[in-house]
Amino acid sequence: MKKSGAEILLETLHDAGVDAIFGYPGANTLPIHDGLRSGPIRHFLMRHEQAAAHAADGYARATGKVGVCLATSGPGATNLVTGIATAYMDSTPIIALTGQVTTNLLGSDAFQETDIIGITLPITKHSFLVRDVRDMRATIQEAFKLTTCSRPGPVLVDLPRNILAEACATDEERTYQAAPKINNGPGNRNDQLNNIARALNQSERPVIIIGGGVKLSNACREITDLIEKGHIPFVTTMMGVGSVHAANGYNLGFIGTHGFELSNRIVHQADFILAIGTRFSDRSTSIVEEFAPLATIAQIDIDPTSVGKNIKADLPLIGDIRKTLEKLIPLIEAPDRSGWLARIRKERETTDERNCNKGCGAPGRFISMVQEAMPAETTAVTDVGLNQIWTVRSWQPSIPRSLLTSGGMGTMGFSVPAAIGAKVGVPDRDVVAFSGDGGFFMNIQELATISYYQIPIKIVVFNNSHLGMIRQIQDLFYGNRLSSCELGNHADIVAIAKGFGLNADRVAVETPEEGISKMASSTGPYLLEVTVDPENYVYPIIPPGRSNLEMIFGRSD
Repeated sequence: MKKSGAEILLETLHDAGVDAIFGYPGANTLPIHDGLRSGPIRHFLMRHEQAAAHAADGYARATGKVGVCLATSGPGATNLVTGIATAYMDSTPIIALTGQVTTNLLGSDAFQETDIIGITLPITKHSFLVRDVRDMRATIQEAFKLTTCSRPGPVLVDLPRNILAEACATDEERTYQAAPKINNGPGNRNDQLNNIARALNQSERPVIIIGGGVKLSNACREITDLIEKGHIPFVTTMMGVGSVHAANGYNLGFIGTHGFELSNRIVHQADFILAIGTRFSDRSTSIVEEFAPLATIAQIDIDPTSVGKNIKADLPLIGDIRKTLEKLIPLIEAPDRSGWLARIRKERETTDERNCNKGCGAPGRFISMVQEAMPAETTAVTDVGLNQIWTVRSWQPSIPRSLLTSGGMGTMGFSVPAAIGAKVGVPDRDVVAFSGDGGFFMNIQELATISYYQIPIKIVVFNNSHLGMIRQIQDLFYGNRLSSCELGNHADIVAIAKGFGLNADRVAVETPEEGISKMASSTGPYLLEVTVDPENYVYPIIPPGRSNLEMIFGRSD
């Protein structure tokens, strides 16, 4: 029996474990949507294609599975670009399916024809154009392999409408011939592993830096075992937050521009750093030449292009993080590091005095109260801006994949659609989206999606009537010359949410108890607007062009 390209596509997706697609239809995707009407895969109609990509991203981050989004050709496909780039920067495995004009019209500037493969080449691991229905199944199967192998990331598959409609028999289908892989890893990994273990065992002031790659490789248990066996303090990048239980006793917080004073200071004092699953981005290191000047640096990552990319690695090792840690742990001794840990405790006492509510002020206290009111395994999803830093500094993850944020791309508008994907992917876990008013307005239309499907997520909107982080930077580093950062308070966010059919309320950040209680006890979707003083910034912060030790705690005047 012959099957259409769309039928083969949906069958292959189902065989790959896909149970949800986030999308928006157009004429060139209608063969797919026709098949989705009665099939086992749920389709969630988002109200904007960018939100579809973020929802697939949130689904993938929360579940560890591949997220799938779908858009039509032309503007539908290009609207996915920001979400694809967000997934690429944070190594999230998603498949982006795009409709395309019929193959006979390719290159003719047909209606809604766009070279989406050319547009997305820099932000995907690979892009496919299916030109023959006989290649449909093998192409989708290869896309799934590519999106999860090595360093995960997005893969795009462009689907001409005539290929989706055309039919072929199973015995006519062709296999995909992948290009041969080149081994560009080190010649003897065991020798290098022994070198790393020896250096770590001999160090007096070691620190582990945990990046997002630890969660991506499902190595959270192994990294915890390493830390506890070796009595090794650790810091995280923003993407690494949540890899290890925040309260395990060795956690110093996250590093970098908006990181904790303690973590930045201790990294500067370390004599050995084991960096795992991080590329040492500028947000973590600030001035490269002044980063960890006393330390021998070992770096473990599956991606060869990330090793030594920004910081010279004295002991580089390319390999799967979880498997590498499994081999490393037996080589690690448990030396007496009481002196180093006592020194850290003393530093912590000093820095904590300067950082009320973790440097976040009233919003930090508010976020802690929300976490206390919600179930223990609640997932927090942040937007970008002050709300992101407040949340990452204040939320204490107890399990992996319970704090989701846009790190590398820093995409405003991420939190609400990503929270939708996270809730769809793990329906038994509560989800709270934290956003500022700026990022919230960027995907506010997704309240309609939440209301239509009655997706029971909680949304917290910090409203300071400004682009808060821009305001802080202009205030501190541009002589308080504020420009284009005031949003105003003319929109009634609570009324808007109620207009979309959500329960909603408003509280002041200083007196939030009743509002938090209502939100936490609600069974359906709920929005809580939280009014915040526009001068409630986050400290410490590292000024542009300064090192991680040159943190400031307020205005210099």
